[in-house]
Amino acid sequence: MNAPPSWLRRTYRGAARPWRALLSAWRILHRGYGHTRSVFRQEAVDGDNREIPWFTYPALEYLRQLDFSAKAVFEFGAGNSTVFWSRRAARVVSVDHSPAWCERIRSRLGANAELHLVENPENYPRLLTERSELFDVIVVDGIERPACCAEAVKKLRPGGLIILDNSDRDFHCAAVLREAGLLEVDMSGFGPIVGFTWTTSFFFHREFDFPPRQSHQPAPGIGSLNPTGAKR
Repeated sequence: MNAPPSWLRRTYRGAARPWRALLSAWRILHRGYGHTRSVFRQEAVDGDNREIPWFTYPALEYLRQLDFSAKAVFEFGAGNSTVFWSRRAARVVSVDHSPAWCERIRSRLGANAELHLVENPENYPRLLTERSELFDVIVVDGIERPACCAEAVKKLRPGGLIILDNSDRDFHCAAVLREAGLLEVDMSGFGPIVGFTWTTSFFFHREFDFPPRQSHQPAPGIGSLNPTGAKR
């Protein structure tokens, strides 16, 4: 059999390249990030089946670069994120309004984590208000978000960070945090479990200076052509 003509070989190679790029992107999203697993489990997990916050993947990529080992975290809205923070931070205090959800999460937590059940929406933000200490990271990802954002501003340690999930939906909450003088960085994109994009926003205190987890930053992302040394 004769070899195909050169024009046909060139046409085939040109057509194959887009398919290779599409397949590579699919592998990164569904295997590297663990998106397929999270969809079928209906739970926020990464490519190694570890619990992660239900944030966008760009936001998670940034968080995994930082060293939280000496930081205190407060969460409005418990979940796999509480497990994530308990493994990375010095301590985490979390509040949720669902008894069943709290019971499910509690058994997964380490000794450095506190999980509080507050079913009354009016009392939900007060758990932070009544704490005497300040926190390095405050996450707003539960109910009563406007009131929680207002309290978060008061309880953020200088140099700290507030994380507001679904900020594209709760843009009025984002405005509260901006008006408090915090610097907003929006991380939009895909994330675990669902098939659409949304936004997780970081609001940095103007003295923000968290150390990186490794010697260089930024670290290569999942699916990078230069993944050497990246920590997950």
